[in-house]
Amino acid sequence: MSELSTTGTHPSRYWCRTSKVSNNVLNRIALSSLDNAVAKIDPASKRIYMSLAAAQMDGVAPWKREDIAIGGIISALEKMPERGEWDRIVVATLAYRALDINGMQVAGFGLFSEPLCQAGCPGLGLVPRDLPSEPLDGVDAVTSENKSIKARTFLAPFSYIEVWVLDPKTLAILDKQERFDNQKLAEPRYKPSLDFSQSDAQKYLVGRIASLIEMSVGEAVMHSEVNARRGKVEVGEVREVKPDDKK
Repeated sequence: MSELSTTGTHPSRYWCRTSKVSNNVLNRIALSSLDNAVAKIDPASKRIYMSLAAAQMDGVAPWKREDIAIGGIISALEKMPERGEWDRIVVATLAYRALDINGMQVAGFGLFSEPLCQAGCPGLGLVPRDLPSEPLDGVDAVTSENKSIKARTFLAPFSYIEVWVLDPKTLAILDKQERFDNQKLAEPRYKPSLDFSQSDAQKYLVGRIASLIEMSVGEAVMHSEVNARRGKVEVGEVREVKPDDKK
């Protein structure tokens, strides 16, 4: 997604384009993130990994896509009798219902590009052209060296996901956690902008996206029923207890 320049009092407009990611990379990142999150909660757990083909959403209203996605997953699990030996089923899906943020409709994984100057723009009499520092009233962002700066423009990967917890025996939905995360990336004015046609810049961006997805999935799992404290009850020999018995 990218913001387009407008004139007058017209509201901001956004240009959107959908791209397919090859080699099932996004599913692999999400699955690895689920594994890491569950391992932190229960390091001794035995985990089984599964991935399903994405449900066909062409022509499906956005408000119906979530039900189709989880419905397809449950239908596939119904054919697996071995699930009776499992403790929990944890599923990660895209959040199909668009989230309205500053007039933008975002869903799933994506990148938002802000090419329009946000503060201290040259030519407006606010900041000298040769000033190397970022504006004090710019947008909070981080550099490739993980330094916080105020930026005029930025590129922001975002991750909007849902984590579902299912009971293996009944396939009832025990919990659903929704999580949206994003990170604004920018460089200081005195440093050349990253050229994303080059492999090093591409690897940097992919690494940022992977870390963001891992954080989203991990936080959703940590706040889910999987991490809830469940008490343990031990039943011993039944015996009569008298009121004056101090034991």
